[in-house]
Amino acid sequence: MLRNVLMTLLLLYGTAQAQSTAAKWTEAKANAWYAQQGWLRGANYQPATAINQLEMFQAATFDSATIDKELGWAEGIGFNVMRVYLHHLLWVADKEGFKKRLDQYLAISSRHGIKTLLVFFDDCWNDTAWVGTQPAPKPGVHNSGWVRDPGTMIYTHQDTLKTLEAYVKDVLTTFKNDQRILMWDLYNEPGNNRQEIKSLPLLKKVFQWAREVNPSQPLTAGVWNHSRGYWELNAFQLENSDVITYHNYSIVDNHKNNIDTLRKWERPIICTEYMARRNASVFQTILPLLKEENVGAINWGFVAGKTNTIFAWDTPMPNRQEPDLWFHDIFRTDGTPFSADEVRSIKELTGKNITHYKLPAKANFDQTVQGKQVSLYYLSNKNNYRAAISNFGARMVGMLVPDKTGQLTDVVIGFNDLNAYLKGDRFAGAIVGRFGNRIAKGTFKLDGKTYKLDINNGVNTLHGGRTGFHSRVWDAVQPDSHSVVLTYVSANKEEGYPGKLTATVTYTLTDDNELRIDYAVTADQKTVANLTNHNYWNMNGEGSGTINNHALLVKASKYTPVDATLIPTGIEPVSGTPFDFTTAKKIGSRLKADDAQLRYGAGYDHNFVADKGITAQPELIATITGDVSGIKMDILTTEPGLQFYGGNFMSRANLLKSGTRDDYRTGFCLETQHFPDSPNQPTFPTTVLEKGKTYTSSTIHKFSISK
Repeated sequence: MLRNVLMTLLLLYGTAQAQSTAAKWTEAKANAWYAQQGWLRGANYQPATAINQLEMFQAATFDSATIDKELGWAEGIGFNVMRVYLHHLLWVADKEGFKKRLDQYLAISSRHGIKTLLVFFDDCWNDTAWVGTQPAPKPGVHNSGWVRDPGTMIYTHQDTLKTLEAYVKDVLTTFKNDQRILMWDLYNEPGNNRQEIKSLPLLKKVFQWAREVNPSQPLTAGVWNHSRGYWELNAFQLENSDVITYHNYSIVDNHKNNIDTLRKWERPIICTEYMARRNASVFQTILPLLKEENVGAINWGFVAGKTNTIFAWDTPMPNRQEPDLWFHDIFRTDGTPFSADEVRSIKELTGKNITHYKLPAKANFDQTVQGKQVSLYYLSNKNNYRAAISNFGARMVGMLVPDKTGQLTDVVIGFNDLNAYLKGDRFAGAIVGRFGNRIAKGTFKLDGKTYKLDINNGVNTLHGGRTGFHSRVWDAVQPDSHSVVLTYVSANKEEGYPGKLTATVTYTLTDDNELRIDYAVTADQKTVANLTNHNYWNMNGEGSGTINNHALLVKASKYTPVDATLIPTGIEPVSGTPFDFTTAKKIGSRLKADDAQLRYGAGYDHNFVADKGITAQPELIATITGDVSGIKMDILTTEPGLQFYGGNFMSRANLLKSGTRDDYRTGFCLETQHFPDSPNQPTFPTTVLEKGKTYTSSTIHKFSISK
């Protein structure tokens, strides 16, 4: 029903009636703006010491110390935006003082890394408002002192409209280019308190006034009621907003349907009110949905205080007894959470459960395995980039890279000690071989002779077999602080491969912020070889959540589609498929497409054919950018292929360095390589290594901050 109602709004209202749209942002501009914000998450904010928006900003009750303290709690759980209400009577009473205090608020919030979404008008709760001493809270009554703006005075005071215009234009003009302000929410819940269509004239006016000022921040007014009396209001809001905002206090399935419907407008979407525990709108279900959908998440309520929003809308508790299940709010007035589990869930999704990133201690890896010494080797450069490499599997364990705020962020998913690698994910961070990727049915022919390999992936061989290079102890030499050289000698017939093969892999961390991996492989008889690094990356940092909002570009106009066992069936164009990353796209943007290849891989697990082919020197094949951190990684390689795996089978089985678990699609692999099953596919670039010849390959991961 909701979907049908919203989709018919514009037809019922008629776009010809929509006013003030000349300066409305284009879809492209709105989406480009949103892409720069990272995932937005926060709360509607009122300090515990203020009963309403007037008490928050009046000179006598503006409580900067409490605001600073409480926004520190918000920063501590990973919130980066707060929605804050204004009131025109503050401006009427003390124009310059009000704007000064608003500037003070913005300075405090900015210190905590929090942007602000400011709300002008509101049709909720009490109709009568005044400047001065505000009423005391009514015991147990939700929002007993909250006031509308302007309320019905717009119908009874002749000059109110002129005053409102001057107020809106002055505030917007003062802060129109202020980067601390995320967005302007021009009218909260227009039509509430049975006003319905009576609020439409003011809604039209405030959009007109705002467009005349033309602030650099986007404009919005959120849809919230989908019954017939609000259809015309909703149509105007959706047609005139630069960014789509909405309210939803329902269960997760209904909330998902709401998002799916709003996608039709092809604009960024932000939920500016949700979370009412008694209604089963809770952080543990709604917040993961909003993050997965890349929808901004702004819940109602932050700190229990004079607004009494721990009590339900329609269930007063005048005996002052705290309800067993709070309706809204996250923290008590002393900063302790209503629910420690709830806050833990929030921190997991925002990445704030990680107080800081650090590389594992060398002592955690110093053991004897297979009769050889295992250790950990640290690399560093002059820019404070750092990496940790273990000679068990020649694997990357961690890499610290500064994000857009300068905070060192571990972009490599890994474990904190050797025992975890011995028991956990076999391939995490490792050099895989003798043949990286799959060989069909574990067999191939060379000069007419059939070689049978270890079958370890359904009916196929994957990454060299069960005891491939990933599970071997390599010899290690560290010539300097920038590099480590690792060597492994693979015996003839190891895992079924012919010939004694010597592999040397050199990791180098340069002062140009490049992690370089150089491969050199020789053999004493004809064999096949295809080495790659099987790193799991997350550009927002290990444990920070989904990688589906990362932007990925792959310079490949073709890929190798696969059969149900993930063996390539040929080479085809990416054009018109979910595999077209020739322009940057979010990883998760097409995962739900009805596509057989996505079903075979349970998502992305496919090889891309580099447009550049095999090159003598590394050339760009891919770029990926973290949506929150701003960390960008360019991948340059001499190899002709790139296997993109989107973490489709990650299942929380492993405890990571950060104390989090390797959850579903929280890491990705971009493995530079020759194509899968090349020994059985003569049209693919050859992976045959002739006796006495040296196979060389180089891959560079270059880090920077996205502009």
